[in-house]
Amino acid sequence: MDRVRPQLEGSGGSRTLILVVDEDDDIGRKTGWKTPILGRDKNFLAAKDLLLSDPEEADANAMFAAVKLYDELSKSLDGPCELATVAGKPGGGLDSDRKLAQEIDEVLSEFPADQCIVITDGPLTDSVNAIITSRVKVLSVRKLVVKQSPSIETTWILLGKYLRTALFEFEYSRVILGIPGALAIIIGLLLQYNLLSPPILLVLFGAVLAVRGFGIDTAVVSFFRRVWTIPYRPALTQLRIYVGFSSALLMVAAIFAGINGITAFVSANFPNAPPFPEDPAFWIQRAGPLAGAFLLSSVDLVIVAASISLAYDLFYQLYLRSVRVVRSAQAIALAIFLWALFRSLGSYLVRGEEIYLTQMVLIAVMGVASLATIYVLLLSVGLPVLRLRSRGEAE
Repeated sequence: MDRVRPQLEGSGGSRTLILVVDEDDDIGRKTGWKTPILGRDKNFLAAKDLLLSDPEEADANAMFAAVKLYDELSKSLDGPCELATVAGKPGGGLDSDRKLAQEIDEVLSEFPADQCIVITDGPLTDSVNAIITSRVKVLSVRKLVVKQSPSIETTWILLGKYLRTALFEFEYSRVILGIPGALAIIIGLLLQYNLLSPPILLVLFGAVLAVRGFGIDTAVVSFFRRVWTIPYRPALTQLRIYVGFSSALLMVAAIFAGINGITAFVSANFPNAPPFPEDPAFWIQRAGPLAGAFLLSSVDLVIVAASISLAYDLFYQLYLRSVRVVRSAQAIALAIFLWALFRSLGSYLVRGEEIYLTQMVLIAVMGVASLATIYVLLLSVGLPVLRLRSRGEAE
């Protein structure tokens, strides 16, 4: 009560309303009293009836606290003071809020208050707070709970909110319910076919933790959403997506092609080679030829994948008439010379002939000269043409 008095010291002759809010209409359901209940004596009788019908009812304590506060403020305030109890409907929702708003309007028509003190048995919902504050100035809100467990009702309210979030919001339900459900199904199937063992269980839980920890599930969902929207995107965007997919698939194919190249090289040159765990030194000594076999088998696909991406970038820059077209054109030339260099390197590693070293030196020198020439030509001829065309279209 002491918290309320300091706020009322400067209120002068203001009309003060003490408002008890029963959101779920316990007073009506358990006693038959019709709300709004206006006046100190009526509220006292209603609170007594409610307590007799249910001695553990918290709303009765809130009403008695309001009666006590009314008696104290009636003696200390200069202006008039009134007490009222309003109620919503069981279960809350729009109908409950509408009933509360109507009853508050009835109370204010009987007693036009300048300010009010709200008393309730627990936290009010945001909608009820908005209803009250939109109609009258709120000086104080008192949340009355039993002394033996001051936070128990708040805890249950928060727990209910968390449960609703876990059950009905997809972002949380897929983790809280979906993952345990999927694990239960997999474990049940493994038990059915006698495949469950501690190692399998550890791998299963480890996979779930890794998928969630690294955000793999989110990435997969995002990927499929983007794939689903491809037909609805602009033509240029579709082309870019196709180029990206093609380049990625070619890179994967290049890795497998390199592995197959190593396998074929070993079968042809070392048919009786020992397994790596038995003789690691044998394989370390032949790391060069093996790397060369991998390069010769995979470099073509790698360069094709890179060239597809670079060709799209060149086309896109030409479409925009951007000066960056010089960089894109030079990158394609660079990819061609890198392909020649890696081919020569692979051949040298596999065969060990010095002619391939000489070939690499010549390719490197020719590459530098050619790239410099291309850059100068594009800078001196290509860019001015693009700029002139851009100005002509602008005019």
